[in-house]
Amino acid sequence: MSSLYHNTFKDMMNDVVAAGSCCECGSCVLVCPHNVIEYIDGKPKQTAKESAAFDYCGISEGVGCDVCASVCPRLWPREQHLRDVQFGNDRGYEGVFGVYRHIFVARTRRDDILQRAQDGGIVTALLAWAREAGEIDGAVVSAVGENDDPCFPTPKVMTEVEEIKSSASSWYTYCPNNLALAEAEEKDLKQVAFVGVPCQITPLSKMTYVDPSILLAAKKKPQIVSRQRGFMKGYAERLSFNVGLFCTEVFRPELMTERIEQQMGIPLTEVSKFNVKGEVLIYKKDGDIARIPLEEAMHEYQRPECKHCGDFSAELADIACGGVGTDQATIVVLRTQRGEDIWRKFEAAGLVDVWPIQENKKAWNILQRLAQRQHDRVPVTTLRNGTIPDLPQYSPFEEHQFSLAQIAHTAKSAEDIEAALVAAYAGGPRPLEVIGYMAGQPIPGDPGEPPPGEKRKLPPPPRPDQGGAPPGWTPAA
Repeated sequence: MSSLYHNTFKDMMNDVVAAGSCCECGSCVLVCPHNVIEYIDGKPKQTAKESAAFDYCGISEGVGCDVCASVCPRLWPREQHLRDVQFGNDRGYEGVFGVYRHIFVARTRRDDILQRAQDGGIVTALLAWAREAGEIDGAVVSAVGENDDPCFPTPKVMTEVEEIKSSASSWYTYCPNNLALAEAEEKDLKQVAFVGVPCQITPLSKMTYVDPSILLAAKKKPQIVSRQRGFMKGYAERLSFNVGLFCTEVFRPELMTERIEQQMGIPLTEVSKFNVKGEVLIYKKDGDIARIPLEEAMHEYQRPECKHCGDFSAELADIACGGVGTDQATIVVLRTQRGEDIWRKFEAAGLVDVWPIQENKKAWNILQRLAQRQHDRVPVTTLRNGTIPDLPQYSPFEEHQFSLAQIAHTAKSAEDIEAALVAAYAGGPRPLEVIGYMAGQPIPGDPGEPPPGEKRKLPPPPRPDQGGAPPGWTPAA
């Protein structure tokens, strides 16, 4: 299906931004090598040529680029199309909420974090430990700082442990964390932890796995290929690991400014944190908790862009976390070897309590229901958006072959093509054909998809020896 390859700037601006599915992650602006677009009012806007159309990029239509479109999470390949290239044969189990190696429930033992934490304080505790232990030299998070409006976080790079601890809790308004990776580069941080919602994790995977052969073009010199490759791949190469946060949707700012502050009479300066547990919980600094029915909040204030997201549980993250169905605890999903390795070190430090997922059947069931519901809600739009059923897995080798076939019909010499390839791959290896990947084992006891018209039956929580506990878990004596 070669027509899926080589998404362009024009595709992104028409099929995503103009179509209303842009999630506002800012990744396209982050990776633009030529300052063609800026992040304005939450969306990418072409500002390089005022007289040109909104979907015109002179670089894209001239020497060629389209790095922006290659990382967009609302164009093919989407999360479900990247499983093979990201996980390969190195995956344990696979179900409705994605690939995982281990799933369990955890809570930090650090009271200073737990008091402010969203649920079990795991994400903040993990980042703080990783910085203390020298596993990272900074973390990208969203936080409300001194110069921010109350309840409205902005993306930040934090390099001090106390800064990281102060970032605990979620605010449920959108914050384009990916943009902070530019600051991480400015500070020349080499080992960065990234925390974000699913639509912010997906661009990181695309930066990593989309083949740089897309940069080949007849008119392009190797130095331009090298520059574009640096923007396409460089930010992800600074990451030590990433943590994806479970997310159904976030709310429009009017939930804070109109519903809470004006109608409910609660100054935003008096709000300490938010949570969603079947209703919107507004924690006030005086200890009171105000509530808004979740159905009302979703109907009146849900961000419309969120309905285009089918990824509830951050299916491409190294570690995915969320508090659905738990009480002051966090569901932890270890998806990659990188995620498992950092978790083993963290848990060995003695800073966390853990429980098998079997002891939290309610959380297990809610996770599956929400993941399935989110998969099902995405509107089917276009082939290039990746929403048409049964689209193929992404293949770097096929991308590479497509790129070579395209450039073979130009006047570019074999020597010039090779020089461009060396620049695109930074002298590294090029993709090989993969005959096939082994799928992850199905979740133990999963009855599978039901006959048409019947409700899907949920599998039981896996036992510890089936991935239902942390790696190396043994029951307490």
